Amino acid sequence: MPDLLIQISGWLLAVLLALVTVFSWFLLLSGRFKTAFIMPYREGEPQSKGKMWFVLQSFALLFAAFIAVMRVDQLLDGHRDNVIENLVYGVSGLLFMRVLGEFKYMGLFRSVDAGEFTRIDKRWLTPYAVICFVLSWALL
Repeated sequence: MPDLLIQISGWLLAVLLALVTVFSWFLLLSGRFKTAFIMPYREGEPQSKGKMWFVLQSFALLFAAFIAVMRVDQLLDGHRDNVIENLVYGVSGLLFMRVLGEFKYMGLFRSVDAGEFTRIDKRWLTPYAVICFVLSWALL
């Protein structure tokens, strides 16, 4: 695969993942966070449940951005490392599972189209996951 394609897709993937991490922390620290940003939410459920998953997701996205940067450096230097390569397969696989969704509330094959989370998922989260998944192909 050409080095330029690896560089562009890898760095773009890392930047997209890091930007979403920063945006997540901005939402949390500004007090604008709603549980519906990350999961289906029913009235009466505690907000802390969503915040915990939101923080965990932001750290996972930051770690994935770090993996993408490491993989770009590896591929440009011309050597392979099983650990980073397997972690890239893991990140790509998780993005693919996020694109497919769990067939009820999120992903391309959702069956429920009502609710704030599914609206956010349809407009922002699933297309973002598709873009990141496609960009991760160049690092495999």
